[in-house]
Amino acid sequence: MLDMAPSAANLLPFTLLIAPISLFCLMFALKKRNVWLIRVSLLGLVLVAMLLVVFQYLDYKHFEDCLLKGADYSAFKGSCIKFN
Repeated sequence: MLDMAPSAANLLPFTLLIAPISLFCLMFALKKRNVWLIRVSLLGLVLVAMLLVVFQYLDYKHFEDCLLKGADYSAFKGSCIKFN
């Protein structure tokens, strides 16, 4: 099975960076009444929301896989912890 949690965790800061940039562009576009920039900014915000849902799902899936293996999950490390 392909483990997607570490790669998704590496992209999370980039995803969180898109949100403030999109909000800044949206505020600028609303002030200038620039319709195409408003649309691009809203598209960026929708993309960020969708990516956050995907990241949450992948994290939950990894958590579930750890529990099925009999291990505990460390959210900060993004890995399974096996106690002896």
